[in-house]
Amino acid sequence: MEEKNKKSQILIKVCCVIAAFILWLYIFNVENPITERKIVVPVTIVNKDVLAQSKLVQVGNDQFNISLVIKGNASDVYSVKSSDFQLNSDLSSYVMKRGENNIPVTVKKSPDNISIANNENLWIKIQLDELKKKSIPIKVTLTGKPKEGYYALDPVLKMEKAEISGAQDSVNAVKYAVAVYDVKYAQNDINTTVSLQPQDASGNLIKNVEINPAAVKITVPVGKIKTVPVNVKIQGNSASGEVTSSITAVPDKIDISGNESVIKNISGIDTEPIDLSKIGDASNVQVKLVVPKGVKLINNNGIVQLKISSGTVKTDGESQKQLNLNIQIRNLNDSYTAKLSSSSASIVVSGSDSIVNNLNADSIACFVDTSSMSEGVQSANVVVSLPQGLSLVSQSPQNVNIDIRQKTAEDQNGN
Repeated sequence: MEEKNKKSQILIKVCCVIAAFILWLYIFNVENPITERKIVVPVTIVNKDVLAQSKLVQVGNDQFNISLVIKGNASDVYSVKSSDFQLNSDLSSYVMKRGENNIPVTVKKSPDNISIANNENLWIKIQLDELKKKSIPIKVTLTGKPKEGYYALDPVLKMEKAEISGAQDSVNAVKYAVAVYDVKYAQNDINTTVSLQPQDASGNLIKNVEINPAAVKITVPVGKIKTVPVNVKIQGNSASGEVTSSITAVPDKIDISGNESVIKNISGIDTEPIDLSKIGDASNVQVKLVVPKGVKLINNNGIVQLKISSGTVKTDGESQKQLNLNIQIRNLNDSYTAKLSSSSASIVVSGSDSIVNNLNADSIACFVDTSSMSEGVQSANVVVSLPQGLSLVSQSPQNVNIDIRQKTAEDQNGN
């Protein structure tokens, strides 16, 4: 009996739901009563170019929306969409001023079977600021690392400044127009166009600012890394008439990079001359490096430490010596042969008597570097690398012609 009552109650509830649904359908489709509804519609700002004429600019680029109260038959009210309406705010019809401006909204299009209850009270608030322009420097920021054994040198820009415009506060915050480029795995010079970003002094991106030009052409030279010794240059004598027995640079070798035609002739980096009469009893002295034009130091700020030993030796006089050296050919590709127009060079060196008197040709390197040369006859620099304590007075010849040819089968068989 109890189970029968439960089934009856469920049946009654189902019948009530069906009856209510039928009644709703009747009212909505037959009676179709008048009803109201709120709908959010975007507003289009027209004639914004008048702001620039008044030296004003909109603060932010937010989309403006208006809440419309629409009225009509229920079937019509609930079937319309925001795209069925067109709302405009015309900036050319009103005098604009810096700060907050209330601009009326005009209904340009709406469905015929719908009325707008709040049609007479449609406004938007637009914030304006003084339009400002200024010129800012362009800065290139390189990210990533080139291929191992290569180094990205200082970028070269086609132009140095860009112009920005926008709201006064935003423009005042911008310090640089920054071009960011990733040089990861690069092994050749890079020529590309990079977009510019307005940034403040802390590297933060400043929004709502226009930048002209929007992009800039840059060239990033990528050079090979070469390790060369540091040559310590000294002059003068100690106050007691003696000189230190040993001066060592720390580090004694340094990595450099640059255009291959430049660094191939660099056999060492000299320090600025250090005057022994001014260092007293110091055991460590900082000295600047003399960096040739077109050469970039890698992981070094251009300063090395000189470690000076405590032992001393008596000073002696200066003398010169003439030597004839055989010119060697270095870094020649195994598949080539090379012939020099002159196989020897005559040099004159100067230094202290003790060094010059014990000097022989075997302690001086004299060579032509062919690592970057191709097949054919070409001019090459004769590189003379002297031991520490000597300086080159004269050299003849300084250049020789070298004839590089592909090896023949006879040359290979002879080898």
